[in-house]
Amino acid sequence: MMRLPPLPASLWRDQVPEVEAVPLKGDCRCDVAIVGGGYAGLHAALALAEAGEDVVLAEAGWVGTGGSGRNGGVVSAKFRRGFDDLARLHGIDMSRRMHDIAHESVDHLIETLGRLGIEDADFTANGQLKCAHSQAAFDHLRAQSRWQADTFGTAPARLLDAAEVEGETGSPGFVGGLLQEEGGTIRPLAYLAGLWRGARRKGIALHAGTPITELIEEAGRVRLRHPGGEIVADRVLLATNAYSWLTPAGATLARSLVPFRSAMVATAPLSEAASAKFLSASRSYTETRRMMRWFRKIDGRIVFGGRGALGAVESPAAYRRLEKALVGIFPDLDGVAIDYRWSGQVALTFDGLPHAGRLSDRVFYAGGFNGAGVAMSGYVGDRIGRMMHGERVDLGLIARESVPRVPFYPLRAIGVRAATFGSEIMDAIGR
Repeated sequence: MMRLPPLPASLWRDQVPEVEAVPLKGDCRCDVAIVGGGYAGLHAALALAEAGEDVVLAEAGWVGTGGSGRNGGVVSAKFRRGFDDLARLHGIDMSRRMHDIAHESVDHLIETLGRLGIEDADFTANGQLKCAHSQAAFDHLRAQSRWQADTFGTAPARLLDAAEVEGETGSPGFVGGLLQEEGGTIRPLAYLAGLWRGARRKGIALHAGTPITELIEEAGRVRLRHPGGEIVADRVLLATNAYSWLTPAGATLARSLVPFRSAMVATAPLSEAASAKFLSASRSYTETRRMMRWFRKIDGRIVFGGRGALGAVESPAAYRRLEKALVGIFPDLDGVAIDYRWSGQVALTFDGLPHAGRLSDRVFYAGGFNGAGVAMSGYVGDRIGRMMHGERVDLGLIARESVPRVPFYPLRAIGVRAATFGSEIMDAIGR
């Protein structure tokens, strides 16, 4: 019997009323079946329904079980791979297209919030400050900013010195930073709940607690079996991302992704003086270490997250490491109470870019957002939905003719642990 991950006891879940959703019972027929009820699946469903398609969406768990209900709510216009790196590998024109896609994804999120009337998600377009932990890292940020401004003709991001970064963050541990105006912060589960409500108003059949246990392609149709019956569809989208391993139906997509656990903690509400001192601009913040930590302030609390919480289950040791890192960056928060601890899985890809395309003539897929998917996953879901309806879309390097395979996939857990250990060593020696 399939065992779903439990709903996280997160800060976000205490802020959002339970979303009404019921399992699918019996058989049904539709134009398009979507497997996965996160940002990508819901945006695809909306695009298809608005084009006149009859859509049924099946989510294995309850609303917010996967990454869309667990993430940190950082909205960014970026990929895990830098645009200078993409230019070196694929040329300036393709790098420029990927730069445009990254910014289009944020615009698409903002447009969706307005179109669907999602007000409680509290999106704030306050940008992101990348904090340099060393002089070499700061020099690299400066070089990247200059390259991007010279290449794309954009205004350079603003460099902040150590005193300016300390003044805004309250942390004395950084040598400088790069303030990027794009993106912002959002309440991620409220955003997801708003998408569910908007999709329901469009007449889309939404079913939680409906795992797809088998996918069978036949002449002219696809059959999807679930515990209560069967869905018969003309076309199918797999939008299961880091949780593709949960059911046999996602096995092909799962082999292209490496699930990597990301953990978060949220402090108790800070005192008025501490809230004024730490993260005064209330934007999102990241650091430049290989085992990158990120942080933001919301409702007077600091939410602090990072990767490296290995394994398929919650790890008390991972939270202890995270809380130690929190105090390392903010020494004055030593002894602060932690009210929430939760984690979820991020889908990493071998090339650091999302993947979207076809598994066959009738089965499509989207996934691999590498921990930067709050805006990008919805954008890609929308575009792949349009593609399934017959529109021409340009997803640049995200579009794939087939599913990329992770080399030595059975050894992925060992590889993740080795890479994590190596990154921690390099960070410890200041490299």
